[in-house]
Amino acid sequence: MMLLRKNLFMYLLPMVFVVGMTACEEDDTSPDHGLNADAGEDRSVALGQTVQLDASGTTDALDEGFQSSWSFAEVPEGSEAAIENANNHEASFVPDVVGDFIVTLMVSNEHGEDSDQVIITAIDAETEELSGNYNEDLHLTKLVDEPGMPDYLVTGDVDIRANLTIDPGVIIHLMSDRRFRIRGDGVIQANGTADQPIVFTGESELPGYWRGILHESNNLENKMEHVIINSAGSSNISSGRPQTGMHVGSGRITLEHVSFADNDGFGLSVRGSDSQTPMNACEFSGNTSGAMHVYPSNVHYIDSETEFNGGEIRINSGNLDEGSDHTWVNPLNGHYYVNGDVDSRGHLEIEAGAEFQFGSDVRFRMRGQSVIQAMGTKQSPIIFKGAVEQAGAWRGVFIEGSSLENQLNHVHFAHAGQSNISSGYGKAALTIANGARSELNNLHFSDVEGYGLYLRSNSGRFSANSLSFGNGLTEGSMHILSYHIDAIDAASDFGNNYIVIDGGSVEDSEDQFWPNPQNGIYLYKDDNDIYGKVTIEEGTVFEFENDVRFRVRSEGILIAEGTPSEMIVFTRKQGSGAHWRGLLVDGTSPENMIDYAEISYAGNSSLASGFGQTNIGVGNNGRLTITNSTISNSMGFGIDVRSNGELTESDNTFTGNADDDINYQ
Repeated sequence: MMLLRKNLFMYLLPMVFVVGMTACEEDDTSPDHGLNADAGEDRSVALGQTVQLDASGTTDALDEGFQSSWSFAEVPEGSEAAIENANNHEASFVPDVVGDFIVTLMVSNEHGEDSDQVIITAIDAETEELSGNYNEDLHLTKLVDEPGMPDYLVTGDVDIRANLTIDPGVIIHLMSDRRFRIRGDGVIQANGTADQPIVFTGESELPGYWRGILHESNNLENKMEHVIINSAGSSNISSGRPQTGMHVGSGRITLEHVSFADNDGFGLSVRGSDSQTPMNACEFSGNTSGAMHVYPSNVHYIDSETEFNGGEIRINSGNLDEGSDHTWVNPLNGHYYVNGDVDSRGHLEIEAGAEFQFGSDVRFRMRGQSVIQAMGTKQSPIIFKGAVEQAGAWRGVFIEGSSLENQLNHVHFAHAGQSNISSGYGKAALTIANGARSELNNLHFSDVEGYGLYLRSNSGRFSANSLSFGNGLTEGSMHILSYHIDAIDAASDFGNNYIVIDGGSVEDSEDQFWPNPQNGIYLYKDDNDIYGKVTIEEGTVFEFENDVRFRVRSEGILIAEGTPSEMIVFTRKQGSGAHWRGLLVDGTSPENMIDYAEISYAGNSSLASGFGQTNIGVGNNGRLTITNSTISNSMGFGIDVRSNGELTESDNTFTGNADDDINYQ
């Protein structure tokens, strides 16, 4: 038994030791080691070049902050270099002799401390300095063979007023807040290669270290190819212009395989219609304000091969000129942010998949003879939405162009309706103005402070196919006139929203079919006049607001033919409690017919001169056949017939009418 206990003790002893060691290891990774110092990558610099030291890579597991302290662990013999701001997260020094400078970073807080070292190798490179005005041709060649070392150091602002040629592989470092400028009479040809790109960067590669490139030359020979621009944006590139890696102001330059990375502000900004920036396969990444800042007239220079890496193309307010043609691509891994009103008088095509986010109260307007063709697909719809994803975040799209070429296909609208689209109009995601024409296919509307689609006069025309209306449409799916009902198709889904009819008329030359809208109800807000011929599909429901009248004029024809299972309904607005005015038939045609319908809750006031309060009125010389219908809850008569009116009725049900069911004058 003693032997057994001894063996058991010897067996457990290593386990206790392992457990103890594990506990110690766990203690070692406790708050005392929440800091992990990072002094940055080892690198080579030119002798006399300022070295920036940055502790921002340090991690703090407890997120309680830390102090930084920089010191030399070793310097080359004879060096008298000193570290400036040695107790800050960001420090610097200037190597004064050739050799290795080993710098120690110590980080600490109340929980503990940690350290890391970085080796800065100073090389006696043949770097040349650039500064001031250059009024004669300048050719920058490769001077330094050491990888990553600058060939040129910009110590003061540079203004180029002549021809500037930069060879492949040239590296240009710029000191703090320095700017490189190509004036109107200057030309730049920076033609790098994929293996030997030209580099513009800060003396320290920190975002916002130098100011940027200001390009103001409109010479057709301006070109940058395989160029890297990074760490710029220390301040606005010029008065009233943003922080950016490069700004093109009233200039022209071709950009091919240009990389804009890690700039404080935008990667590239372009000013106005007089600036041209043809692009091919460029790249944007890590720019703090977005990839690009442009005006509407600049957007068509963006190509589908440029990589945006999730970045934003900010479009400022501006115009597209009459007669101009523009194609706006679906930016590769990017989206558009529209920051101000856009007015187009030109021809605009938008590619499938493009996403537009709109700022507060921004409107997108197609004017005059303009054309818009926004051609999305089921798999890649075009999206117009608010930058803030809530109803009323932006204003909407306003089409005033009368061209028959206006087409919108597979476009999603959301978050519009912040204010009326224009004087005399309401709030809507998409408005078609007087005289405008549009073909609308596969559009979707949701979350709008107002309507999805808005028209206010007969002269605005549209054809519709497979529209869909979702949740959050506060006023209804559509705001149209009676004339437009004929454009509604059976495939459109109204999502249990009202189709609001703001009165209007059907012209005497028109022969219209009014469909039963899928998951929709027609709501009349104002009086309606039928001068032509209208046929209503079975199952259709019409609701009417207070005292609104539906009138078939003397030359008009109404055919409302329901079925026993799908009756046509004319009634007051649900939940309103207010009666509508009624249905007045002045039409003299024997075709006027109502079959299997429900007409109720009318008679709010006299239907017309010579009539009382009634659900249905048959005027002088009017003719109406009504069968198999229910006429109920009138504030006066069920049917009121003038002396020369002709009513043929059978198999109808009358109930709840305040006066007689039928009154023959």
